[in-house]
Amino acid sequence: MDSMTEHRKPTPRKPTPRSGSAAHRGVTLTRRGLLAAAALVGVGSVAACMSQLPPAEEETPGVVMDRGATAEPADVTVLMVGDILVHPSVWKSGEKANGTRNYDHLFEHVRDDVQASDIAMLDQETLLGGDELGLSGYPVFNGPQEIGTAEVNAGFDVALHANNHALDKGMAGIEAELAFWRENHPEMTVTGMADSEEAADVVPVLERSGHKIAILNYATNTNGIPLPEPWAVRMISEEQIAADIEAARVAGAEAIVACPHWGTEYAAGPDEEQLRWAQVLADAGVDVIIGNHPHVMQPFEVVQSADGRSVPVFWSTGNFVSGQDNKASMIGSIARATLTFSGGGVRVSEFKIVPIITNKAGTTGLTTYKLSEYTEELAAGNGIRNDSNCADFTRQWCVDFCQERLGAGFNAETCEYVWTA
Repeated sequence: MDSMTEHRKPTPRKPTPRSGSAAHRGVTLTRRGLLAAAALVGVGSVAACMSQLPPAEEETPGVVMDRGATAEPADVTVLMVGDILVHPSVWKSGEKANGTRNYDHLFEHVRDDVQASDIAMLDQETLLGGDELGLSGYPVFNGPQEIGTAEVNAGFDVALHANNHALDKGMAGIEAELAFWRENHPEMTVTGMADSEEAADVVPVLERSGHKIAILNYATNTNGIPLPEPWAVRMISEEQIAADIEAARVAGAEAIVACPHWGTEYAAGPDEEQLRWAQVLADAGVDVIIGNHPHVMQPFEVVQSADGRSVPVFWSTGNFVSGQDNKASMIGSIARATLTFSGGGVRVSEFKIVPIITNKAGTTGLTTYKLSEYTEELAAGNGIRNDSNCADFTRQWCVDFCQERLGAGFNAETCEYVWTA
């Protein structure tokens, strides 16, 4: 279900390609260099900057290369935020009197965390098919493409799109959004849906500090909408997981991050399917699992793989932003895994969870804050308090919720959960 406020639907029970042309060339700027280029010449000109790079050497197709890197021991941080769920209240928050739109405000208070990470991912829960397909909310979503520009401005590298809403506008929606990314922001890796079989065959592998990290993204359902093509949305299966991991290893991936769209909406913890797929992913060779879809934060734990590795699993990051109308859906998280590369291979040396709060459009506006920076004054002005059974929403309620959901590892003073290997 992805509505609540703006409704409700039953929950029905490939990494794919880079959408941008950069992946097909097998070369891109480093993350830092790309952000610097965007700052100097404007995000829309990044593709022009990329065209000035020297020709690619012989490389594995689909690998996103980080020029000048060396495979020395290093730490690489991978960050993820949860569902970008574009209800009408979300898209209307960026509409300007002159007819333009801007959504930088949604990411204003997390921008520093995003840009400080080596790889920053988000779950693009709903399509950004743009005006030509008609903007719409629940149950068939389609949002303005200016949200994608704000995501790039904030510093995100990867948009995860294997989810139950990927087919809300059919193949036309997938084609429209991927065309937007390719034409306007080829530096963004878009995975989980594809507009061609060739594109769907590409496993995204990003390189940072000389080390290659594969990103796997899977959906467990499409809200009952049949796949127009078997490769249009990356659906989870043991065969797909095995094929993707093999392709990632062939492409040189040293670490594998899996981001499944799974679980039962609004459930406090993982269901049987999540438990099963987590074990399948761990046994297949995945190093860390960060899930989403339930629209609420779920617990963190560690599962043991068949080969004896400890694989961190964050069952659900919760929402990043939405127009939903229950208190628990206002609390999401920033998940950050530190991958430590050494002569002995790779391990997840730290996993940090930073709770975040959606401040719904009300007296204080629509944006998302870290809980550590949220105040009782902000909570008192949060529009969620106007929704049914939500008048008791306070900062302290949020802290207590995180303590209950994350357990003893949650530090109520720093508002963080930190696990170290």
